[in-house]
Amino acid sequence: MKKVLWIVTLFMLVAGGTVFAETYTLDQCIEMARKTDPNLTKFRNTVKTAGTAVWQRAGQFLPSVSVSGSYRKVDRGKTSAQITDLGGGVIEVVPEQPAETYKSYSAGYSIGQYGFNIPGKIWDYLYSRASKHGAEYSYAQAISDLDLVVKTYYYLVLKGKNDLDVARDAVERSKELLKVFEEKYDLGSASLSEVLKQKVQYGTDQLTLVSAQNNSRTTRDQLALTIGVHPSEDFNVADLELTRGDIGELPGLIARACEYHPTLKAAEQSVSAYGYAVRSAWSDYLPTIDIGYSFGWSKNTFDEIKEFGSDDHTGTLSIGISMNIFDRFSRRYQLSVAKVNLNNARASKVYTKNEMIKDIRDAYLGIKLAEEKLQVTEETEQAASEDMDLVQAKYNLGAAALWELLDAQVSLKSASFEKVKAEFDYNLALAKLKNAMGE
Repeated sequence: MKKVLWIVTLFMLVAGGTVFAETYTLDQCIEMARKTDPNLTKFRNTVKTAGTAVWQRAGQFLPSVSVSGSYRKVDRGKTSAQITDLGGGVIEVVPEQPAETYKSYSAGYSIGQYGFNIPGKIWDYLYSRASKHGAEYSYAQAISDLDLVVKTYYYLVLKGKNDLDVARDAVERSKELLKVFEEKYDLGSASLSEVLKQKVQYGTDQLTLVSAQNNSRTTRDQLALTIGVHPSEDFNVADLELTRGDIGELPGLIARACEYHPTLKAAEQSVSAYGYAVRSAWSDYLPTIDIGYSFGWSKNTFDEIKEFGSDDHTGTLSIGISMNIFDRFSRRYQLSVAKVNLNNARASKVYTKNEMIKDIRDAYLGIKLAEEKLQVTEETEQAASEDMDLVQAKYNLGAAALWELLDAQVSLKSASFEKVKAEFDYNLALAKLKNAMGE
């Protein structure tokens, strides 16, 4: 009988289209966000474009090659005979000409390198490589920034779940106390004022629970948006073991970041790129070289194409050197712009480094503060819990006043919320430090 009921229940669940909510881990959320985030997609495309630019600049060292072919057909209609009296008894006779068709075929190729400035092409190529490396470092930093956003919302969702547990415990505690007061009131050992005050506390705890539920839904929707999940989709997040550990000393953290931080490396590549741009602008004052060779054949019939000989071709070799004497100050303007960009890049690099150090220091101090808060909140919650048990026992024996019990109840709830907040603030501070170091 039990087996039959189990099969029927399973069938009803399947037939009813019951869908179990998916549970995502932190690593899964990060992976999903990296695949769907539009800002990260832009950075990926920028890297691809920069890579294509490197190929384009490298191709400037190679000659251009082209091939050509043509077909020409001329139809001439029949012409009548013409007799012209030239005077003096002289008559010119042009006989009748039959209709004719003329055809010609030609083919050829050309190889050339025009406007070739070897130093300029080298600097342009190095500029494109530095720009590509800078785009790659910027992409790495964008990944780190996105990971921090995902971790932040993930931690907030977990914190919301814990806040809900604390709020539910507070509601249950208030409900039980309300029952106790009502029973004592019925027995005449508690006043109506005590009952009413506990009802007020019970309502307050219920409102706190409603607020916690709303905050939980809001942070969950924000996480869904970040990882590319439709907000209406039902999903859960896996519990995460909050970590604690030695983060090291501040000088060592700064030294490591100065060596590997992607934003700083991107700034360094920007300085290199604009340095090459200045050299490229200087190279515009140098002469350019034009080298080309073309070769072509022509035939009157298509069948003769395979019989091209020395009498049917034309080969042309050209070599030239040119130098721009006056370009209406265009080169001077380009050089000035390149120098300005280089100076801006150098200033940005210094600022980026200082800002990075500041962010690391702030994150480091944030962790130290979070550690102290975590220790204090743990001790406070333990003391509040013990105080609640003690006051409740004393109140049951008539040795404590109502306000003492209500005060202990509020203190325990506040201490529990603060402990949950401190736990997640500490792990969020760790995530911020990792991001500040570009990891």
